Amino acid sequence: MIVHDLVITAFVALFIGGLIGTIGIGGVLLTPWLTHVVGLPVREAIVISSFAFIGTGLVAIAISMKSLRDQSTLNWPVVLTTVPGALAGTWALAIIPAPLALALLAVLTIGVGVRSLTGRESAVAHVAKAPSRPGVPVGAVTGFASALTGTGGPMVMMPILLWQGTPLREAVLLGQAVQLPIALTASAGNLYVGGVDVVAGVAIGLLLIPGALLGHRLATYLPLTVLTRLVGVTLIAAGVSFACKAAS
Repeated sequence: MIVHDLVITAFVALFIGGLIGTIGIGGVLLTPWLTHVVGLPVREAIVISSFAFIGTGLVAIAISMKSLRDQSTLNWPVVLTTVPGALAGTWALAIIPAPLALALLAVLTIGVGVRSLTGRESAVAHVAKAPSRPGVPVGAVTGFASALTGTGGPMVMMPILLWQGTPLREAVLLGQAVQLPIALTASAGNLYVGGVDVVAGVAIGLLLIPGALLGHRLATYLPLTVLTRLVGVTLIAAGVSFACKAAS
């Protein structure tokens, strides 16, 4: 990426970081921006996105650790099992054709967006079922899909957790916490397989952090139902865009 691309990405990264900090889902928008607006190839955009999420992953781990004073919200077995899943996703990214990766990302983004808009009480109040503690397969699946699509972790994990009946606050914290192991593992794998634009990844990652911190603070004041529905519309739009590019 050139300096001009990084400058125009700055405000977008702050916005995306804010979404990550507020409701967990938001990192999925980074790859569409890098591919459609900046014009990067799909794989390069995914690799940069994964690297950039190291910063927000560190922030999320710190926030999640603080929450442990009140309750055990950080499920370490699930967090750690994202590592082998992310390694498998990195390997798959190196061999899967770009259009197929786009199609998979389109399905994921549209699915989450639709769930945000149509879920009962918009998934924010999805607490009707008795919550069940997520098992290690959730971590492995999250790591694989996140590394393959460069979405950071929460976008894959949160819908699974909410479907299982996990309260939203716990789902957001755990979804954000898995960003760090996934980002580190995927980035290490990408460095080994084909390289990473470290300068772009670091620059974007640093821009994501203040947005994530602000978003986390705003989450305690703003209505999550409204925010979730707005993100749902954005995700569906991003997914449709991916689908169109995959078909072209």
